[in-house]
Amino acid sequence: MYQYHHQHPTSNLYFDAARGNLYDTRALNLFGFNRLVGTVYETLWDYGAVLPLPASANTLTAVSSASDAMPLLISGLDADYNEITEVVTLTGTTSVSTSSSFLRVNSAVILSGSNTGNIQIKSGASVIAHITAGIGATQACAFTVPAGHSLYLLRIDCNSATVNPNKYLYIRNSVKSSTGRTLRVAEATFSTSQVSYDRQVPFKIDEKTDFSFESKSSSGENEVAIFVEALLCRNGY
Repeated sequence: MYQYHHQHPTSNLYFDAARGNLYDTRALNLFGFNRLVGTVYETLWDYGAVLPLPASANTLTAVSSASDAMPLLISGLDADYNEITEVVTLTGTTSVSTSSSFLRVNSAVILSGSNTGNIQIKSGASVIAHITAGIGATQACAFTVPAGHSLYLLRIDCNSATVNPNKYLYIRNSVKSSTGRTLRVAEATFSTSQVSYDRQVPFKIDEKTDFSFESKSSSGENEVAIFVEALLCRNGY
């Protein structure tokens, strides 16, 4: 059933989701970008290689490669897969730490100014989130579904300016449950600058599942971008 805010409804479910009118449902947009996709599968995020998944929750460190000094909002999950957020203030090339322990980081964004350096967020020695200089927010097609929620994928667009009839790209969906079962499915190959998947029946991803898109090339290094539209819904409604 289409549930909407009784005082401000529209005829468009997805518009109402973006406006926050749907009960326990919110719109989720994932933007992934990788400048150097080679011939081995890696996550579509702006740091490169496969996104590390920490085995346990840890306090995080954040640091810039330049003299950035602005608040940084980190959004992710705690050890029980519940959503948490924390704001830390960057102090340039000196690392600052969170007070909370994060199992996953789903996004990070600066809250003022423009970052002149690359910002890295680490769990231990592993970079688990990255903000490229001048961008201001993470660009990672990776998300871990909070406890008590499900993620429903609606639309997927993948772009690359380097593919052609003689060089093609692969993409695939990687999902890993909290028990460790990993599936790498929906593999596809394309040799045009854009491919789109507009799902009529949403693809459901269960709670406590690590989700990402990965890509590789038949040759050379390639820039690959991906845009995913989804709904995050609390279970039971």
